[in-house]
Amino acid sequence: MKNVLFTIIIVALLFSCKTKQEKKDPSQRNGERPTSSQIISEMDEDNDERLSMDEVKGRIANDFDAIDSNNDGYLTLEELDKAGKNQQGRPPRESDTNKDLSNEIDTSVKVVPVNTDYFIKENIIDGIQEQRIVLNGVETLCYVIKTHSQATEHQMGPWCPRHIDDGMEKAGIWFKDDKVYDVSGHFIANLDEFYSDDQWKLYREDGTVKYTDTEEACLAAAKPDVDEEYHNYCVECLPEYFKEQVTTFVIPATPKYLKTVQNFGNGGIGMAFNGVNYDPPAPTHAILAAHTIAPLDDHGGHVNPHGGYHYHAVTGSTKEVAQKDSHSPILGYAIDGFGIYALKDDNGNTPADLDECGGHFDDIRGYHYHAGEPGGNQIIKCLHGLPGYTEVKE
Repeated sequence: MKNVLFTIIIVALLFSCKTKQEKKDPSQRNGERPTSSQIISEMDEDNDERLSMDEVKGRIANDFDAIDSNNDGYLTLEELDKAGKNQQGRPPRESDTNKDLSNEIDTSVKVVPVNTDYFIKENIIDGIQEQRIVLNGVETLCYVIKTHSQATEHQMGPWCPRHIDDGMEKAGIWFKDDKVYDVSGHFIANLDEFYSDDQWKLYREDGTVKYTDTEEACLAAAKPDVDEEYHNYCVECLPEYFKEQVTTFVIPATPKYLKTVQNFGNGGIGMAFNGVNYDPPAPTHAILAAHTIAPLDDHGGHVNPHGGYHYHAVTGSTKEVAQKDSHSPILGYAIDGFGIYALKDDNGNTPADLDECGGHFDDIRGYHYHAGEPGGNQIIKCLHGLPGYTEVKE
C-alpha cells in the first residue's frame, strides 16, 4: 500500500511539473495556435489579466517589446490580439524557409542589384562567393559573405563606465522612449530615478561601477535569464571574446520585392559595409527585468555571445557611400538585398513616405530602406523582399 501511494505521489508530481512547464509557453504546443485568451490564462501567474516579462517565455518573451504597443511593461488581451491579426505589427521571428513566396514577387517594382564593390574587402573571409540557393521556394542567385563581424573603421567600445564620477567619454549610450542617453557615471548613479525604481544600484559604496569584467561574467549576464549574481550590473562583453566567430550572410544578388511584408528572423537583418551584423531590436525588457543595462557604444554596437559585435542603431560611424544627388548615403544591405540608407538626406530632411518597414521607392534606387533614429531600437522594422539569412558559427 505504501509503495502504491508513493507511486501515485511521484506520478502526480511529474504531471504537475509537466503541466507547469506547458503552461509557461503555450505558443510552443502542437496543433492549433492558442488564442490570446488562452495565452493569458496559461501564463498569467498573478492573475491580473495581463502578462509581465517575468511571466512569459519563448516566442512571447522574444516578441515582448513589439507586442507591448504602449510600452507599459505588460501585455494585454488587446495587444496580443492586435499582434496576432496584424502581421506588420508582429515582432521579428525566424523566417519560415518552407513557406513558398514565389507568388508574392512583384516584378513590376524597380530593384537595384547589390553592389559588392561597396564592402570593405579586407573584412571578408575568402572573398564574396556566388551560389544559387532556394529561398522560400524561389531559386535565387545569392552572395555568400563570411565575416568575423568586427568593425575596422572605428573603435569598438567603450560601454560601461568604471566609476560614477566618469564622464560620458568613458562609456557608451542607452535608449528609452526613442531618445538616446549617454551612459556616464552620473547616469549609472541615477538609474533609480531614471526608471522610477529604487531597486536599481549598479555601483558600490566606494562609487565603482559593477560591470562584467571577464568572459565568464559576460556569458552569465548577456542572456535573457541573467544569472542572479549579475543582477544590477552593467553588462559589457568584449569583441575579443568572440573574435573567431564566423557570421555567414546569404543575400540575394538582385532583390525581389514582395507584395506582403516579411518578418525577419532571430539572426541578423542585414550587414554594414564593414561586415558587421545589423541586428533586430535589443530585448530591453529581458535586460531591464534583471536591473541590468547593456549599453551600446557610440557607434550603435555591442557584443553578445551568440553574434559577436553587432549594431542595434545607426549613428554615422561606419562606411557610407554618397549618392550623386542629395539623397542620403547608403550604409549597407538588408538581408533581402535592398539597400539601407541613412535617415536624413544632405539637407537634413527625413523621408515622409516610409512604409511599415522603413522603406520607399525612388527612380534611381528603386525600393530601399532608411535606418531608424538611434533611440528607436530598430534599424528597420521588417522586410519587403525575399529574405536571405544569416548563420553564426562559434
